[in-house]
Amino acid sequence: MDFAIANSIDPGGTALAPDVVVLVEVDEPWPKPVGKHPAMVELVQAAQQRPEQIRLLAAVPAGDAPRRVIAFRPTATGMTRAEGPLCADPVGALHDVLDEPAPAVSQSGQGVATVLVCTQGSHDVCCGTDGVAFADWLDEERPDVEVFRVSHTGGHRFSPTAMTLPDGRMWAYLSPDTANSIIDRTGDARLLAAQCRGWWGAPTGPAQVAERAVFSELGFDADQIERTVTVGEDGALVVEAGTDVFDVGVAIGREVPTIACGAPGGQPVKPGREWIVASGPTRR
Repeated sequence: MDFAIANSIDPGGTALAPDVVVLVEVDEPWPKPVGKHPAMVELVQAAQQRPEQIRLLAAVPAGDAPRRVIAFRPTATGMTRAEGPLCADPVGALHDVLDEPAPAVSQSGQGVATVLVCTQGSHDVCCGTDGVAFADWLDEERPDVEVFRVSHTGGHRFSPTAMTLPDGRMWAYLSPDTANSIIDRTGDARLLAAQCRGWWGAPTGPAQVAERAVFSELGFDADQIERTVTVGEDGALVVEAGTDVFDVGVAIGREVPTIACGAPGGQPVKPGREWIVASGPTRR
């Protein structure tokens, strides 16, 4: 995290973009990868056989309450949520929440109700320290928000990192001040965009950076508008937001290494890159 901050690494384009995010409440400790957890192995196999792209995340159970399986699915302007008990047939429970014809909850992106905070220390020490501390703060200071401590969501170098729902945005370098301004929808989107990893309704990479540029332009109102991101004839990305259409040119920025947080010498180092807005967003 210190390396990312010191080098002002832009987290844009690194958000998850599955068809559905599924939380499975399982006890810690969690292995790396979390799919090797005895309670997750069969669920991972079942998810891989489904037609949709599913991101399975472990979640810390809520005390002694019955364990749950919870599915969050993006919609045009928010999400649907379906949940059920993690019963004696966990695979059946997974299929039940994914196949539920009328999810119990449908929410628009008008405000933050749920926050998924990456806290998997076995994957990366940054999330196990800064992520846990941030989740503890949220629990204490924002009882109006449902907080889940979840397994690896990528981008641990940007810790504390989290996904807010129902808007489906992922965030980096979170602090109490920025978290409050995101949750309360009071922050300046032009400033907060620098901490936005992307929106789950756009593919990872340039499309998320283009949508983020439109979010910077429209503010939090963007989360209440149906959006699509496509590639135009000139190669520019086209973001349709309601009746507005924006052209956004996105290009490769810096080539930046991704170091292992807390490891000696930051090893192993993996290649990485940033995406930059080269032009726009220009409203047609």
